[in-house]
Amino acid sequence: MCKIKEFIKIKINPTFVVFVPIIIYLDYYIEYFIIFFSMIVHELAHIFAAKLMNAKLQAVKISPIGIYATIKYNNLSLAKRSFINISGPIANLLFFTVCFILKAYCLNDMLFFIYANISLAVFNLLPIFPLDGGRLLKDIFEVKLGLFKASKYIRKISLIFLVLLSFFGMIQYFSSGYNVSLLVLVIYFLFTLKNNKMEVALMNIKNIVYRGSRFRKKGIYPVRELAVLETKSLGDVIKSMDFDRFHIIYILNESMNLVRVVTEQEILDYAVKYNANVSFKDLFEDYAKTPL
Repeated sequence: MCKIKEFIKIKINPTFVVFVPIIIYLDYYIEYFIIFFSMIVHELAHIFAAKLMNAKLQAVKISPIGIYATIKYNNLSLAKRSFINISGPIANLLFFTVCFILKAYCLNDMLFFIYANISLAVFNLLPIFPLDGGRLLKDIFEVKLGLFKASKYIRKISLIFLVLLSFFGMIQYFSSGYNVSLLVLVIYFLFTLKNNKMEVALMNIKNIVYRGSRFRKKGIYPVRELAVLETKSLGDVIKSMDFDRFHIIYILNESMNLVRVVTEQEILDYAVKYNANVSFKDLFEDYAKTPL
């Protein structure tokens, strides 16, 4: 007997119901169907890759610009996360190749299929969050720099490319007289980047909090060491922590002498008991009479 292990939420954006009749009325439904179908191929590739890598599919959102799968990575390795991120563009490239072959040998009406899939593949590889290229680069930065710094750098890179995209969007609008699709996408990405900052903060804290249970379950966990001046705050250290490492923190004074060695759990305990903005110097001096 087959048992359902998990439920997948399917969310439909209300604008989808309004947008589709407008497309049909304007007689663009054939092009829209081709693009929407190509987006479904793209997202199904992400879902298939996620299942192969044992990631959890949490929700599928349907919007006027396609479908979007929300995937929980469950602390997958960088290689597995990268495979999931790159699977969508690869699927579009494969579909592009199939359409190109069909056009060359038997079907002539494949030009828009070819254009739609190569455009989706290239566009999604741009280093703009939340596109696949942005997610891929963010994951690489996370391993090297930690979640907060990775988010900071990917936002800056995304903004640079969004400025360039805005420039091309203006050219597109003035040359066509009506097409504002690129400009709309720029606004959407800017909104996403703004909301992502708080999400990253909460995600990092959540990963650190739950890491203790994973550590106890596995018994062995990779370690990352951090050296920090005592003038820095608890929050500064939390921002520098990785999502897949247990941290040992060396507190140094201005003379670069070792003051104290603490673990990430102690950092969290201090932040909860006192204040995340307090410096280590103030913490060790002002609270010296209070057991830490």
